[in-house]
Amino acid sequence: MKLPPFNFERPFFRGNLHGHSNHSDGALSPEDVINSYKAFGYDFIAISDHLWSDKRFCAQSILDCSSFDVSNFITIPSAEIHCHGKAYDNDGLWHFVANGLPLDFAIAKKTETAPELINRAIAAGAYVTIAHPAWYSMTFEEAMMVSHAHGVEIYNHSCVIGAMRGDGTGVADYLLQEGKRISLTATDDSHFKMPDAGGGWVMVAAENLAMHDIITALKSGHHYSSTGADIINLTLEDTHLEVETSPCFNIVVAGQGHKSLSYNGQNITKASFDLTALKSKWFRVSIMDQAGRMAWSNPYWFEDIL
Repeated sequence: MKLPPFNFERPFFRGNLHGHSNHSDGALSPEDVINSYKAFGYDFIAISDHLWSDKRFCAQSILDCSSFDVSNFITIPSAEIHCHGKAYDNDGLWHFVANGLPLDFAIAKKTETAPELINRAIAAGAYVTIAHPAWYSMTFEEAMMVSHAHGVEIYNHSCVIGAMRGDGTGVADYLLQEGKRISLTATDDSHFKMPDAGGGWVMVAAENLAMHDIITALKSGHHYSSTGADIINLTLEDTHLEVETSPCFNIVVAGQGHKSLSYNGQNITKASFDLTALKSKWFRVSIMDQAGRMAWSNPYWFEDIL
């Protein structure tokens, strides 16, 4: 059987879930950000400007870009939301990306905790992810505090370009080891102050190019993440996994503990794996091509798919 999201007769929409404009600390106007992503060939973006009381780099309201929506490109009301209490951040702030927020979502109160802020954003209907965990050295104890978020940024392009701290694998896999059913996203976190746009995105299998459908698909894990490589199909028969990809040289299936399986070669597009060797309750697929471009599936739990 084909695994989701590849088993749906739905189009894939390409989108950036994390980016900024001059509504907060980005270099470009919202219209210029939108036009840039249209030129890149995206279907949707989220201008997730910082929502917090510090006017140095934050906005005090959520940006409404709906006037720029057209039939083949939409924006999703979003914000990078903050509250106090994060270690190893110079401002002591937590960072979460909340996509699909109502425009009247309020700035966190000074006493609001990170778990409370996530709960409030989820209750408001948002898809909430843990932003750039490596960028500000998220500890595993902190990750467990906020593990009720929907997902983790597996890749943050701006943090790679600006700090070489854009990898979220450590936190993501720790939460999976602890049984947390998180999804994965690749994002830009673009500010357009350096070449940090167009480097990481999600491919979302949704019924329509509409905010509700995109957010519903994200919450259901019906997407994969990419920096340029493509996962074309995942097929599971009993414990035998077939992976189809764009041309790459490395396909890896990771599971519980330190276990993983890999297949390597020049311009390979298919690989087969016996998942019994993982001895795992879950698995996820990663690929890399000769140029270093990657893609990641969401985690799959055997009890859900067998």
